[in-house]
Amino acid sequence: MTAPVNPKCPVCKARFRGQRQCSRCGADLSQLMRVVAGASQLRRQARQALCEARYSSAYELAAEAQNLHDTALGRKMMLIAQVLDMVSVRR
Repeated sequence: MTAPVNPKCPVCKARFRGQRQCSRCGADLSQLMRVVAGASQLRRQARQALCEARYSSAYELAAEAQNLHDTALGRKMMLIAQVLDMVSVRR
């Protein structure tokens, strides 16, 4: 497994602190905020899919979120969805 990719300012590589403007160089980070928010929304949808026993869909949503913003929670969610999907197919 790879380490999570923490968002950074594309200009100066400072750690992203959830602010619209980089605290170090002042660059506009609103696009980065949208990407992180999009990944978060996909993870919420993946959790809902897990609750509804739509495991394949949950995996796809979690994987899409991971492609946008890699997190430990996202990796765990993908693994859970994948295992549940395999178990449900065998029944």
